Parts: sequence; structure tokens; C-alpha cells
Amino acid sequence: MRKTKIIAMLVLIIISIMSVAYAIFATQLTINGETEIVGEWNIRITGIEVSEVSEGCDSGTPEFTDTTVTFNAKLEKPGDVITYVITVQNAGTIDAILNSVTFTPDNENGSLAIVYSTTNPSETLNSGEQTTFTVSVTYDENYTEVPEIKTKQIVGIIEYVQK
Repeated sequence: MRKTKIIAMLVLIIISIMSVAYAIFATQLTINGETEIVGEWNIRITGIEVSEVSEGCDSGTPEFTDTTVTFNAKLEKPGDVITYVITVQNAGTIDAILNSVTFTPDNENGSLAIVYSTTNPSETLNSGEQTTFTVSVTYDENYTEVPEIKTKQIVGIIEYVQK
């Protein structure tokens, strides 16, 4: 029994020495950090201009906000055209790529005599750059009589995503 007590005491002494030795040779490292996102996403419409108006037509006064464009074109006779040039700018710090372009004219409820055509903006829009695209409204020259339905709307969605 005495031998067991001595062994137990020796084990406790060795464990104590090992604990002290570990504490002497162990170092705790602390890492503190803070991160801030400074990139800015800011793709926006910066302008709309009328580039072509057939004689006798009214391009109205086109309006825009950062994310929308509105125009009200008035065409008079077959073959008339009004073209709008829309400017989009990357005013942020994050480069962008064109994800999708969808222009949907209301062919179900609108006049088939009114035809919309568009061009696409640039595929890549890097920080600080701008691009333009056009929307043209045409009174189909093949119509010889004034159609019963005289209006047509278009909805366009241009989506840029992070490059």
C-alpha cells in the first residue's frame, strides 16, 4: 500500500511538473480583425435623348430616373420613326456584365401597326464607363389604313450583374 501511495505521489508530481512546463512553453496568439465592404454597386440610367423623329411626329418629353425611362411617342403615318438613345452608366466601383435584356411589346392588346426595335447595351460595363442603346418606334409602312387599336406599350428590362 505504501508503494501505491508513493507511485500515486510521483504521478501527481510528474503531472504537476508537466503542467508547469506546458504553461512555460505554450503561447497563446490572438488575432483581431475588422473588415469593411467598400465596393459600391451603382448601375443607373443617366440620360435619354431623341435621335430621330420623322416629320410631323411628336417624340414627347422623355423622362428618366436612375432605374426607369418613360417616353410617349406619337406617330402620324406609315413609315414614321422615332428613335430614343438611352445612356446607362456604371457610377459604382464594381465592374458589371450584362446578364439579360428583355424588351416585351404588348402585342396582345396593342396595335400591330406599331413596331418596336432595340439595340443592346454593352456586354461589359466597367466602373466609370457608360454605354448607350436605342429604342425605335415605327409605324409599320405596310399599313394602308389607320388601325382600330392605335396604341402599344413596351416594357424593357436590362439586368447587369457583378463581373
